[in-house]
Amino acid sequence: MARTSKMAAARAEALSRPITFEYDGESYTIAPAAEWPLEVLDEFEDGRLASCVRVLLGDDQWSRFRSKPRTLGDLNNLFDAAQRAAGFSEGN
Repeated sequence: MARTSKMAAARAEALSRPITFEYDGESYTIAPAAEWPLEVLDEFEDGRLASCVRVLLGDDQWSRFRSKPRTLGDLNNLFDAAQRAAGFSEGN
């Protein structure tokens, strides 16, 4: 499964296509990693994970994520799912 995810991420990257992934019963779409705004990295390096994810998802998807009661664990899990979809980690 992880290999398929890495292959899909590489294909999306090569073709400059968005990547869709599932988290908590919702579909989210992100740009291929090479197209992430540098602000994503800036926020991550500054330890502002919520801001990092907000930039990555955009306002509409961020609002949808926040429409349910959320915890720090949810935020971490969503970011992990995005990273796996983008081919950064293999995950489970």
